[in-house]
Amino acid sequence: MFPLQPKDIKKIRLSNGLTIMGLEYHKLPLAHITLMIKRGAERDPEGKEGLADLTAEMLTLGTEHRDSQRLALEMEKLGARYSASSGWDASFLEALGLSEDFKALTELLGDMLLRPIFAQHEMKQSQQRRISRLIQQRDQAEVIADEMIVQYLLTGTPYAHPTYGTISSLQEMREEDPKSFYLRHYCPKDTVVLAIGDLNFEEVREHIKGLLGEWKSEGASNDPLPTPVRPHGRRIIVVNRPDLTQSQIRLGSLGIERRDDRYIPFKVMNYIFGGGGFSSRLMQRVRAEKGYTYGITSSFKASHIAGPFVISTFTPTANTISVIEEILKLMEEFANGGIKTQELEEAKNYFIGSFPLKLETPGQMAREILELELYDIPFDYLSRYQEAVKGVTLEEINNLARSYLHPEDLIIVVVGRAEDFLEPLRNWGEVELIEYSEVTRVPPPSTPPNTHLPPGGHTVSPSPGGVLE
Repeated sequence: MFPLQPKDIKKIRLSNGLTIMGLEYHKLPLAHITLMIKRGAERDPEGKEGLADLTAEMLTLGTEHRDSQRLALEMEKLGARYSASSGWDASFLEALGLSEDFKALTELLGDMLLRPIFAQHEMKQSQQRRISRLIQQRDQAEVIADEMIVQYLLTGTPYAHPTYGTISSLQEMREEDPKSFYLRHYCPKDTVVLAIGDLNFEEVREHIKGLLGEWKSEGASNDPLPTPVRPHGRRIIVVNRPDLTQSQIRLGSLGIERRDDRYIPFKVMNYIFGGGGFSSRLMQRVRAEKGYTYGITSSFKASHIAGPFVISTFTPTANTISVIEEILKLMEEFANGGIKTQELEEAKNYFIGSFPLKLETPGQMAREILELELYDIPFDYLSRYQEAVKGVTLEEINNLARSYLHPEDLIIVVVGRAEDFLEPLRNWGEVELIEYSEVTRVPPPSTPPNTHLPPGGHTVSPSPGGVLE
């Protein structure tokens, strides 16, 4: 559905504060319904990281009227898919099915939202599944590197942990925690219902009003969250794993907030520098010219705060120092020398040409619309996006590069065989050495969790993922 105009997106607010949004899309007989709660993993209590995501899943694991098996069977009879998850700044409960089943789908979602029972055996099974997955991830050096660069960049903020939590934080969760999180953070004033599909918005509005219009819950106040501090100087963290033959390398600083007016120019700048695959400067230098790696990229995550802006790569151990050296050189060249007109035009053509492909399905449209709603960005962002990309100038990109590419102010994380590169790294700054066993150690819970399951205990895993990536 392109181009998408602001007038196409209908929006009303009920007296209890709940927002209803709709987009009529009549090309396919489908209905995509998303309930977004504007509270996410940044609201996890300290020591219980991952609780927001666990709470979201618990909505799908039993209500006052339906246990998890019955919910799954009723969705299956409708040929529908459903999922629940929590990311940064928001939690999501969504379903995709036929438009003729819209009322049945929303009634099931409404039951999950309003009447979850947080059954103990379901909570324990989910808790154990999550811990088992994290134990399996301990051997993946790339996961450890990704988690650590974010942890160090966002230290002092509630964003400095994985949304899925840690082994120790999951072990510490108790039966009452998901319900407490739900009562504190799920409320109509922070909830958005978005329906996209072969639907009539007036009918959608009346039906949702009937389901959720009487929901009363104040929730907690939206207390301001602490913001991260940009790195000053270099901080180098080495995680020693002697059995590795390759090093996982991350260099990071902070990017921008999602509401920043420079968001589109920043996307273009990142594409040219390292986000554009084989056409990017990083790939051309480090892979094509030097042959140090099969892949290198830069990426950024913008949210309510300035999120991580990270360069990620891997290389044989012997090349570790050479790779970091080339990245630092390239950052300085990019910031001081600027970009070429051809690079800018190629990047702009990519974003202009690929944008319609991001609005092809109801799920894709939901993702874009909800991101705008979450960060209070006008919906005309979608209709003016291509013109905004066309208007990006060399001067804007070069100013951003000078402002955000500072090779002297970085967090650097290297996971690998430390004895082969530790001393040369000290030439770039003070090095903190951590043994891999310390990072991946599975601590015993302070209180052993009750893992007993009653006879007939069961669970149905919802489809993975939420709306925002």
